[in-house]
Amino acid sequence: MKLKTKILNINKDLIKRKEYNKIEIKKIILKSIIQNKNIQPIIRANAWYKLSHFKINSSISKQNNNICLQTGRIKGVLKITNLSRHMMKKLGLHGNLQNIKITSW
Repeated sequence: MKLKTKILNINKDLIKRKEYNKIEIKKIILKSIIQNKNIQPIIRANAWYKLSHFKINSSISKQNNNICLQTGRIKGVLKITNLSRHMMKKLGLHGNLQNIKITSW
């Protein structure tokens, strides 16, 4: 069951990243059309309308940069090691992390 949820979390993130990469170039082109003052206002308004109706998942802020390398967990991931807090505790208690000593758990 744990392996299945790990794979599902990673697949969801990969789908979001592919969608973002596919739409990113279109967004850049539409933004340049909107900012260009030499183009007719009707075309600029149409570009603004298209840009405002992209999906929410196509924004960069919706991408998960921190995914635990061993569990696939998205929440509670430390940036330094890319491990979740659960794995840090488990590896720290067994002494598998170099130069890290668990004192408060």
